[in-house]
Amino acid sequence: MSSHEPDRVAGPRHYTLRFTLVAAFAGVTLLVGLIISAATTHLVGGFVNDEFRLRLADLAAVAASQIDVPAHHRLQQAADQDSPAYTALRQQLRDIRDRGTHIRFVYTMRQRPDGQIVFVVDGEEDPAAFSPLGGVYTDVAPELLSAFAARPGSPASFVTARFYTDAWGTWMSAFAPLYLPDGRLDAVLGMDISAHRVLAHERQHQIVIWAVCAALILLFMPVAYVIAQRLRRPLSQLEAEMMKVKQFDLDSAPTIRSRIIEINGMVQQLENMKSGLRSFQKYVPADLVRRLMARGVDAELGGTQQDLTIFMSDVEGFTAMAERLAPADLVHHLGEYLTAVTGSLLETGATVDQYIGDAILAFWNAPEPTADHALRACRAAIDSQTQTAGLNRKWAAEGRNVAFRTRIGINTGEAIVGNIGSVDRMSYTIIGDQVNLVSRLEAANKFYGTSILLSENTFQQVHTVFATRLVDQVIAYGKTVPIRVYELLGEHGQLPAGLEAIARRYEAAFGHYGCREFARAAALLEANLSGDLADPPSRVLLDRCRRFMIQPPAADWDGSFVLTSK
Repeated sequence: MSSHEPDRVAGPRHYTLRFTLVAAFAGVTLLVGLIISAATTHLVGGFVNDEFRLRLADLAAVAASQIDVPAHHRLQQAADQDSPAYTALRQQLRDIRDRGTHIRFVYTMRQRPDGQIVFVVDGEEDPAAFSPLGGVYTDVAPELLSAFAARPGSPASFVTARFYTDAWGTWMSAFAPLYLPDGRLDAVLGMDISAHRVLAHERQHQIVIWAVCAALILLFMPVAYVIAQRLRRPLSQLEAEMMKVKQFDLDSAPTIRSRIIEINGMVQQLENMKSGLRSFQKYVPADLVRRLMARGVDAELGGTQQDLTIFMSDVEGFTAMAERLAPADLVHHLGEYLTAVTGSLLETGATVDQYIGDAILAFWNAPEPTADHALRACRAAIDSQTQTAGLNRKWAAEGRNVAFRTRIGINTGEAIVGNIGSVDRMSYTIIGDQVNLVSRLEAANKFYGTSILLSENTFQQVHTVFATRLVDQVIAYGKTVPIRVYELLGEHGQLPAGLEAIARRYEAAFGHYGCREFARAAALLEANLSGDLADPPSRVLLDRCRRFMIQPPAADWDGSFVLTSK
């Protein structure tokens, strides 16, 4: 590994919603299944054990009631094992054993004065398992001691609390006291039942229970998947919509349906947020907000200096129009006009900075970089004039005595762009000398009778695509350095008939004008004003030439004209 490669920090794993929900459902189902299985197994085992003990207690008590206790009392010595009484009792124990279910051993025991417990009668036939009279009983259970301590009125039998295992197998034993007619305890009858079959049945029940739980878990897995899908689908759609909001795509109106109230509430809140952002978008540049949201940062005060193309427009005679029209009509017409011009700007990727009454300030190449920003500005200017002309025709057809004529200035140069204002309220805008210059260009249209004026910087970037003409070399109001200004006429090859000839004669006249050949310049300009031709810039320059023909300019005159107003 390269020493320059950053260390990888292990973070928490992330999982899809579908996997998480399915895993959660499956895990809960499995856990519940295990708990139910364990509880059921415990309950079944306890039930089997209790039922088995009750049954064994009854068997032992019934068997004890059938024993001839006085005859049994006479069996005291080992020699009594050959007596007819012993043989009869032994056969009786065998009969009890054989008539019962799962009974393996039946026998009697007596406790000697020294506390030792010995066999009396054993019903077993197998010599290997037979216990002779007087044989010591070694596996003493607490229940056996309780039986020897019993008195008339005590329980009829005592059963071991659980199965136990010895050398002969696994058993449950019951012990029933044998009382003499005078109430004295003579012996205790013992009965052992093998647990093999019982435990086998219990295991069988447990296997069935576990199998049923496993089947339920497997059956519930598809249900869990379906539920997870129903939860995931609207949440995934909601996530996709939130991603669109992050990209400032606010126009989509998805149909997200869910039976879950909280999800429907989230959808409604998202739609409310989108509605608010759509309103917010009308107050600030959408590209700026989209960029901030994509970066996930808050807006901060600050700006950068970069090359921009700046656009400013204004409506000629708007003040007089505002005085003539009713407020409602004025707002209506201005709204239609600003909507049309703004559409032309936005279609070319402009950032609409602000509306100043009827004026619009916009710029290109920020916040998103645009290589052909000067060309875009010129296209927007021409299209906005087309849109305005369309509105005028529409209003005329509606019988409205309203017509807007727009003057536009365009300048390309370095300006400061960024968040300007206070920490509490700021505006993404542009400031600098180039902004002031575009304002002067827009105002100069009134002096020259033009519609769109370009600075020389803008001209240099667009003249190969757009037809222009040099209008003048001016020193703008408040400036000292002369600049050349150009009129934007249209795209090459799309100019109205005769306009290109007028533009060429005008530029030729301006060339003579700069060389102090005022008479030659005047002749060309008069040609632009002959007949039906009415070229306002030619009229302005012709008046100037005639004045200079009477009173020539100073010797240090460089052809510049000083604009004395904004």
